Amino acid sequence: MTTRKSHKARGATFETDIRDWFRANGYDAERLARAGAKDEGDVAVRADFLGSIGVLECKAPGAGNAIDLSGWTKEAQTEATHYAQARGIDRGTVLPAIVIKARGKSIADSYLVIRLGDVFGG
Repeated sequence: MTTRKSHKARGATFETDIRDWFRANGYDAERLARAGAKDEGDVAVRADFLGSIGVLECKAPGAGNAIDLSGWTKEAQTEATHYAQARGIDRGTVLPAIVIKARGKSIADSYLVIRLGDVFGG
């Protein structure tokens, strides 16, 4: 397996694990299909994700990969907008978030990153 393929496989596995974790904890979650330039995120938690619909950008960086909170946050916000537009819903009801895998830990130990302004305005 090439490095690129192994990275994609690690990411896909993490996305599935996140979806399954939310489902196991009573949430309506689905893995979203890739849509190119109009990508809508990796996982959607459709009800009661901190009072909103959660659109999650899942990241499973390898040991040598940097964590890019600024870039990933921008990506999550853009994809949350695409998600809302594709469904004709108000963007204000969709909360973008990043889930970052904690290497060597359980899914519950992953990091959930949400921009302050996305929760409280601004």
